[in-house]
Amino acid sequence: MKTILISDSAALGIMEVRPEPAWRVRLTGLRNKDLLAPDYGAMHVAAFLKASGRRIHVANLIADVHDSAALFTEPNTKPDELSGSGIAKHESAHASRRYLFDTLADIDPDVILVTLSTYNLALYTRSLLGEIKTACPGATLVTGGIYSTMHPEEILADGHADVVIRGEGELTASELLDRLAGGRDLDGLKGVSYRQGAQAYHNARRSPIANLDALPHPYTVSDEFNISTRFNILSELLPEGDWIPGAGFLTSRGCPEGCSFCLDPAINGRRARFHSPAYVREVLEFCADRFSGGAGAFFFGDAAFTLNKKRLARMLETLKGLPYTYQIQTRADYLDTPTIERLAANGFTNVAIGAETFNEDILRTVVRKRLEVRDVLKAARAVSRAGMKPILTFIIGLPGETRESVMRTLEILRENGLYDATFFPLVVFKGTALFDEFKARVTPEEMENLRLNPSSEEFISVSDEFPRAQELMDFTEQVNTELLSSRPTALP
Repeated sequence: MKTILISDSAALGIMEVRPEPAWRVRLTGLRNKDLLAPDYGAMHVAAFLKASGRRIHVANLIADVHDSAALFTEPNTKPDELSGSGIAKHESAHASRRYLFDTLADIDPDVILVTLSTYNLALYTRSLLGEIKTACPGATLVTGGIYSTMHPEEILADGHADVVIRGEGELTASELLDRLAGGRDLDGLKGVSYRQGAQAYHNARRSPIANLDALPHPYTVSDEFNISTRFNILSELLPEGDWIPGAGFLTSRGCPEGCSFCLDPAINGRRARFHSPAYVREVLEFCADRFSGGAGAFFFGDAAFTLNKKRLARMLETLKGLPYTYQIQTRADYLDTPTIERLAANGFTNVAIGAETFNEDILRTVVRKRLEVRDVLKAARAVSRAGMKPILTFIIGLPGETRESVMRTLEILRENGLYDATFFPLVVFKGTALFDEFKARVTPEEMENLRLNPSSEEFISVSDEFPRAQELMDFTEQVNTELLSSRPTALP
């Protein structure tokens, strides 16, 4: 049975849809990461299938086609100017598209796996599934990922995908391929939705994987996903970056909290599971040996890296002697003084903290965070005193918040010398509590007009304070500009 996994489909969407403002010069660094960073969820699945003895061909729509840093180098300099790079040219998108369909024609696969995780371009990928099905009508077309987990009904109703994998894909994908190879039906296979003709079936959910250490790590499929090419290009373009290796490595899965803007409660059921420190060491040693060309920063993408203090202490011991500095994200209430001191003493440089708002009432009743503003400020100041950089993130447009309260948040940041912060407009998506609140107060027609872009399944959340989407976007840009312009010039 010939199986192919299509990698970089979301990146192809960036090239073909060209959503604003992704191709502006000011976003060159972020855009190049989005184009070249691998799909770590797909890597986890491919690693498990490989370890199980299955041969999977991986088609990397960007990394296999565009392998020169010169293509991604930005010649233009004005921040709001459109990119003049080679990768921005329509010919580059055409080359990736041609590679996709030429590869499908050459392999003539029996099974095609396509990740559909990203909400920002979900409608594009759903359309692409239709093109793939037309090119390979006899193949079983399978999709999975975060978006797929939350939207199996809509995907199957499109009539393109045959199977949707919901939740973690490693075990489900393996059992699915077993059944397809043996000509067996999918009745009772946990974690899948599938269609037979016009009828859709949604099997019982699969329980989350309890022993994460039993899974092979994603970098065991580095060759299949052309990680070296991605690494070399980003290493040349962003020598101080946190891109690879590790930009997508999670030392845990899940978070016990229930923030109203976050999908994690729906995906992981407010439960956290952990890799052992020894497993984490194994991954980092593998990357240090394989990718030695200047990769100095390793980013742990856990939702709350410092949640388990005992495990953290053991992990910090196992990291000694590795050629990395480390960047993390976590919650303020998981950062006490001993934890901060340990992080600073073991090569950690940046600590991202989701602050969301400094409006106490909204933080508690709307965001549903079980902490106070003083907790965030205390943690951020302590991180700074320890010699690390606290990076705070905020949301503008939360229900009940006003321009005045946002500007007060800005004042508090300045008063505390916290200038490494970014404000984002509130966008909502299915699976979050804030989406349910948003959907209840807008008409379907209004909702359609509030898509972040025409291919997005993220929606800009308007309110009495920001009745038009553009007002919210413009005010968010204004706040970010004011904070940046007020930053003392002596700060790094």
